[in-house]
Amino acid sequence: MKIKIRKADSEFSRYLRAKRNWTCERCYRREEGGMQVSHFYGRKAESVRFSEVNCDVLCFSCHNFFEMNPLEYVVWKTKKLGEKKLKELTMEWATPQKRDDKKILLWLKNL
Repeated sequence: MKIKIRKADSEFSRYLRAKRNWTCERCYRREEGGMQVSHFYGRKAESVRFSEVNCDVLCFSCHNFFEMNPLEYVVWKTKKLGEKKLKELTMEWATPQKRDDKKILLWLKNL
């Protein structure tokens, strides 16, 4: 099932990739314009869809590796965040939130 890319998604992705210097957070490869934003908890969850903690900037190879090996993503993300922060992210993910693209776009514009 393909997820629709909203304007807020593309703006957030551009913001996050630039903020993290177009560098893969797993292998440290740098490629301006070539990085992807991976959502630890998928975009379907509005509560963490635009959370910087939930998202990682990855090259295609690392993103694909985690898609094919989700348990490895859990191990890597736990090392990156620590168990406490990962539990906080999980609680945020489990908290329902309504879609509000106008709010997200305004927030991104002010960054």
